[in-house]
Amino acid sequence: MQFLKKILFLEFLLPTENVNTYTSHLEDLYIEECPSLRCLPSIDQLCSALTSLEIQNCSKLTTLSSAGHLPFALRHLKIHGCSELTVLLPRGKLPKTLETLNIGYCEKLESIVEEFHNNKALYYIDISGCNNLKSLPEGLETLSRLRSINMTFCGGFSSFPKGGFPNSNLRVWLHGCEKLEALPSKMHTLSTFQELTIINCPNISLSEEGLPIKLAWLSIQGLKQYKPLKNWGLHNLTSLTYLWISGEPDGESFQEQDMAISFSRTLTRLKIENFPKLKYLPFKDFKDLPSLDCLKINDCPELTSLPSLPSSLLQLHISGCPLLKEACKRDKGKEWFKIANIPCVRIDLKFIYDPEEE
Repeated sequence: MQFLKKILFLEFLLPTENVNTYTSHLEDLYIEECPSLRCLPSIDQLCSALTSLEIQNCSKLTTLSSAGHLPFALRHLKIHGCSELTVLLPRGKLPKTLETLNIGYCEKLESIVEEFHNNKALYYIDISGCNNLKSLPEGLETLSRLRSINMTFCGGFSSFPKGGFPNSNLRVWLHGCEKLEALPSKMHTLSTFQELTIINCPNISLSEEGLPIKLAWLSIQGLKQYKPLKNWGLHNLTSLTYLWISGEPDGESFQEQDMAISFSRTLTRLKIENFPKLKYLPFKDFKDLPSLDCLKINDCPELTSLPSLPSSLLQLHISGCPLLKEACKRDKGKEWFKIANIPCVRIDLKFIYDPEEE
């Protein structure tokens, strides 16, 4: 008999007689738009070889397994658009073999599992559009292979487990989590943490303990205020290469006392945008950054001047900064001398040496 692989629709799974005759070699199961499905069959009715399970748009699904178990060999689990799903596995555990967990737009989801337990294979967690989910399971810090956590548009997400993040080569992306106020404590002790992106999580504040010192990528966009910026310990980030700081139209701008900071000498790309009240960039020792090759400044309409720029700079992009644009006019602007030797300068998408419009 040929192995059953790829897609097996639900109607082939429901009969209980001789079910293993049809599914004994099933590896991938995809279930979509089964409006009467409330729960998966018991584990002994699912193939022990099942490695991938995807369920989409099953409007009455409330839990995956009332017994709290999934196939022991499962590696990939994806659940999307199940509007009545409240608990993924009540009183249960995720399979030890699970590598990826993807849950999207299950608005009533309150809990995944009580805790991660011996999930050493799990390397990818992606949760989106789950507004009732307040936290991830306890034991997050034990996931030694974890490489990516994406939390997007989870409006009720308010905290991470008390154990914090694992000390792994981790990338964390947080977008649209309005109730999240803080990252886990002791992040500064994580020696291999790589990337942190925070977008439109307006109430979050970073701990004065600082960020992981090996952080290579940091993007902070849409905070209400930036006054704690001087306490982020950016000068301690010895591996930082990319920094993107973006405000919001009604938010507070950072001030001189907040931005009198030193950047890591490893920084290669810096982007500052969307600060309507910002009038100057008081960066300390900015001209002494030996690796900086690209600077982008967007949508800062009150900005009138540039700091002294490093000789390493190869690209300067300015957009939506009318006062700075005037100050950078070729041969006559007061800031022209700072940018004249940069190989590529674009202002409002126009190369500075293009012919001027009449």
